Amino acid sequence: MLRYAIVLALVGCPKPAPVEPVVAAPPPPQDDVLALTWVQASAEADAVSLTVYHAARSALDLALQDPTWTAAIEQEGAFGELPPAIVVDVDETVLDNSPYQVRNLQDGHGFDKGSWSAWVDEGKAPALAGASAFLSAAAEKGVDVFYVSNRDASQTEATRGNLAALGFPDAEDTSHLLFRPAEGDRTKSARRRQIVQTHRIVLMFGDNLFDFVEGEKPDRAARDAMVAAHAEWWGARWF
Repeated sequence: MLRYAIVLALVGCPKPAPVEPVVAAPPPPQDDVLALTWVQASAEADAVSLTVYHAARSALDLALQDPTWTAAIEQEGAFGELPPAIVVDVDETVLDNSPYQVRNLQDGHGFDKGSWSAWVDEGKAPALAGASAFLSAAAEKGVDVFYVSNRDASQTEATRGNLAALGFPDAEDTSHLLFRPAEGDRTKSARRRQIVQTHRIVLMFGDNLFDFVEGEKPDRAARDAMVAAHAEWWGARWF
């Protein structure tokens, strides 16, 4: 009887609540670290840049043979006799700012105007693979190079020194550096309109849609439409 009493007592006791396993929080994503590692440490990053600039060599030869060829939607009228020009963006097109981004990660902060201005003033951004060689070869063929950037106009001199130290053609001539003005029309299209007054733009290079087209931050659908409208120019006149 005592045995049965003990069994009944145990059966009647409340069961302890199940213990939930402790699951560690996942580590935060490190997208910036992974992206910068790829840019700075992978062979493929240089390969992509070299591919772009090597492909542009044959496009340049075609452009120079055809006086009706232009790469600027702003170019109108009789431009066949104008001297040829190439328009390039600066940041992440000919200059690599990944060292600045690495510094920000190490310091624990993101982009801000103060640290960016200090980086520009250092004039130590390296060149993207193939950029200087391609533009120098173009200059030897009589092509003028214009650097159209949304860096502030006050940063022209520091950027000029950076580009010139890396051997970029026409960098010593600040009239070939068209940076964002403090007031007025600040679009790149406005600066391209200045260039087409005196030159036939044969190729353009950039990493943003508005390095090529006109517009003011439209929505995704409008941007897609702009890309599609000039489908034949990508990889032929626009790089």
